[in-house]
Amino acid sequence: MTVHHHEFQAKQIKKLHTFLDRWQGGRARLWEFQAGHCSLTLRIEIAGKRGNLHIVCLGPESIHGPVAWENCHFEVIDRVVIGGHENGYILRDKDAGFEVLTEGLDAFENCKPIF
Repeated sequence: MTVHHHEFQAKQIKKLHTFLDRWQGGRARLWEFQAGHCSLTLRIEIAGKRGNLHIVCLGPESIHGPVAWENCHFEVIDRVVIGGHENGYILRDKDAGFEVLTEGLDAFENCKPIF
């Protein structure tokens, strides 16, 4: 793994934590699965707060847990071994019993539809 990849991964984790901190405690739900692009999107909304957060799992390997739950508290574990390389992630909410093992993660705020 190159230094450039580690720097990118560190920036990505910082971005994810920034977004997740803003949306902790909201209602999470599985929003979309795209088989062709092999991606899973989770959506977080908070009652009374305009907007949302989409967490996109790129190349999900496994998914375990509910499809929707209140009071989400996500954490991200990086450098998880997938395919013999330490470049995967675990996105999980321990209290909800939710976990995704995935090759990549990204996050986007205020995705349509916006309520």
